[in-house]
Amino acid sequence: MSYQVLALKYRPQTFDEVVGQPHVTTTLSNAILSNRVAHAILFTGPRGTGKTTIARILAKAMNCKKGTSPFPCNQCKICTDIIEGHCTDVFEIDGASNNSVDQIRDLRENVTYMPSSAAYKIYIIDEVHMLSTAAFNALLKTLEEPPEHVMFIFATTEVHKIPATILSRCQRHDLGRISLQMISNHLQTLCQAEGFTIEKHSLDLIAQEADGSIRDALSLLDRVLSSATTKEIKPDRILDSLGIQDLQIMHEISGAIFENHGARLIEIIEKVNNSGIDLKKFYSDIIFHFRNLNVLKICGRDSFCVNITDSEKEKIFQAVTPLSSGFINTILQILLDEESIVKSSSHTRTAIEMVLLKLLQINPGAQIDNIITKLDILANQINSNQAGLNPSPLPKKFEPMQKPFASPPLHEKNKAQAVKESMPETGYQATLPPAMQSHKNSPTGTWQNFLNKIEPILPYMFTLLSRGHVINEAEKIIVELENGSAFDKTRLKKTKTELQKICKEFLGKHLTIKMVSQNKKLTQNKTGRDDEKARRAAFNHPLVIEAQKMFDGEIINY
Repeated sequence: MSYQVLALKYRPQTFDEVVGQPHVTTTLSNAILSNRVAHAILFTGPRGTGKTTIARILAKAMNCKKGTSPFPCNQCKICTDIIEGHCTDVFEIDGASNNSVDQIRDLRENVTYMPSSAAYKIYIIDEVHMLSTAAFNALLKTLEEPPEHVMFIFATTEVHKIPATILSRCQRHDLGRISLQMISNHLQTLCQAEGFTIEKHSLDLIAQEADGSIRDALSLLDRVLSSATTKEIKPDRILDSLGIQDLQIMHEISGAIFENHGARLIEIIEKVNNSGIDLKKFYSDIIFHFRNLNVLKICGRDSFCVNITDSEKEKIFQAVTPLSSGFINTILQILLDEESIVKSSSHTRTAIEMVLLKLLQINPGAQIDNIITKLDILANQINSNQAGLNPSPLPKKFEPMQKPFASPPLHEKNKAQAVKESMPETGYQATLPPAMQSHKNSPTGTWQNFLNKIEPILPYMFTLLSRGHVINEAEKIIVELENGSAFDKTRLKKTKTELQKICKEFLGKHLTIKMVSQNKKLTQNKTGRDDEKARRAAFNHPLVIEAQKMFDGEIINY
């Protein structure tokens, strides 16, 4: 075959050409210059990030005819043989197919022979984690103390499967995923070299689909170029060739969910299904999209935790700004919980429709501080609107009915009298702010009348203080409240100054409000019971009884 795929045609031949791994290439270049190259090196990282490519470049750098250098000439016979893959002193071994102990024993015997033409005999073992346990054990001694003319270079995608005894004998280099921007720029350079014109947005889609793998990105680009009929490739052509969905579809879905538009969701899913896109892959893209929304909402538009373009970040950030992070978290949690149902369902489209429609039932909610602020504004507006109204007497149906029966017991009379005192006079308007009333016309300065005074303007605090334990002292009033919710504490903090001002004007005393835990009240009650028990025990003590009889006296204080 005369055609060579892009991944092989444009394979890096020097450290400078490697994309997105400067921390590894710089370390190896400095090690070569200072003659500190380890005899056993391990490259780890995701697929398609350059592990085997860097291993070949290192082999050329060590064996180049022009001398050991981080810049191999790529023109001498040894360099060209390594590039073509048939150098007699550089062995590329597939760990998946050469994983038996017998093959490692043969390798261990061959390392004793000197290289035929190069300076070093180099063994590159790809997917080294596939070696058996016996094969690893057979390699241990040779790996730790190889001959001076031998180097081992390992590459793996699953470093956790390699025994610790092997890891401790290697110099490890971790290769990371390549950023979307680097992949997109590299693809643009290759397209120019091949004479094709592709929009930057389309290249970003290919880079995002590659998921950090430069080899996968080149394979996808190869497919697109092979399907093209002209040198200028339109975005629709790329979407059809790769079977992926435009990012705009994701924004339409999230927008329909935020706007609670179920019909639009059904239409979008129908459109995607008719386009031939794999619906299970489509559902995974939805999860990925909402993950990006969640991260940008929490971390901000400049976050490096999402592998998307800057323009896409800005678009997402504008969409999530008015939303709460809890709302987006709930959506993402439901999508993850229902993923297993979508993956295993034989009716994938229906399953996706039901999951997305379920998201419409989520209440976006609101922040408690915003609710409190709006309630305060609303209460002030009501008070200001009603301040100029004339007070009207209460309707007849609200007047208490008199019972034509015998007089109630004394304690009932007292209770009724207290209720009567606490009720407003005839003609009093309940919603009229007490601050508008004259102080000299106010009722008797009792705590209950104080509560009645604050009820129209601070109804919530009226309810809260009504449950408290009141201690009335000469200069101040202390109200003990049980530890309530965070909402209670927030309201109390905001209205405490106003309550103290009203209390000072109405009762002439300073108001102190304390939050008392339930355990403290229980302890106080228990202490009181213990004191009463000790008091009774003292009264009934034989010596006390005898003293009373002797002196004919009585106990007047204890």
